Amino acid sequence: MRIENPWRLLREIVLVPLVLVLVAFHGFVGWHKAYSPREVLVQHSAWTVHLPNWLGRSVGWVELAATLALFTALLRPRLSRLGFIASLAFIVMEFVSAATHYLTQDGGSLVQNAVTILLSSLMALLFQRRQSGR
Repeated sequence: MRIENPWRLLREIVLVPLVLVLVAFHGFVGWHKAYSPREVLVQHSAWTVHLPNWLGRSVGWVELAATLALFTALLRPRLSRLGFIASLAFIVMEFVSAATHYLTQDGGSLVQNAVTILLSSLMALLFQRRQSGR
């Protein structure tokens, strides 16, 4: 049996665990931003504590929606554009998070932001290539 395009197989092999790890991470932190008491968010250096409460909660809901979009795009290859857009949303959120942590010196992890930006960028590239059939 010959695989027509081994790059497509490799893309899927990398994409599946990458999406699952980022879905787990963003689902967890998004849930906490949306539902946890403010004291818990302060204790864990959530960047959204520097926003009005309603806006911080809204960021959590956006993160949860983007998480759902990512998981859906993983399961339905024809929705890869949705995965690409969700990946870009995570990149933007992580840049805002990093800038907020840096400006407020609140103890948030800039290394975590950098790693998440890198992984989300790779995920965006893989979804884009999947969408174009490459």
